[in-house]
Amino acid sequence: MANVPKKLFRGVASTTLTGVYTVPADTTTIITNIVVANAGTSSASILVKLGAITLIPNTPVPGNGMITLDVTQVMDVAGQLVEVQGTSTSLGVHISGVEVTA
Repeated sequence: MANVPKKLFRGVASTTLTGVYTVPADTTTIITNIVVANAGTSSASILVKLGAITLIPNTPVPGNGMITLDVTQVMDVAGQLVEVQGTSTSLGVHISGVEVTA
């Protein structure tokens, strides 16, 4: 098995729910870290879903603040999505993990 640490997504949160990562065929993905930074001066909220599960439910991020989440969330169904939505495009999101292939 090959274990490959990866940046699964790095970008700005859209204000509509958007798929930012799709689990590839024949791969198990393990989400390990999520960081959300708010570059704006006003509070904004972030929603992160892993498949059908809401992991971060419209959580406020203070202006010029950040949240970090260390997790071990296995996604083992090809085509499963990681989805992100913010209330402001001032939210930067970084999701990292490991892809495991046979």
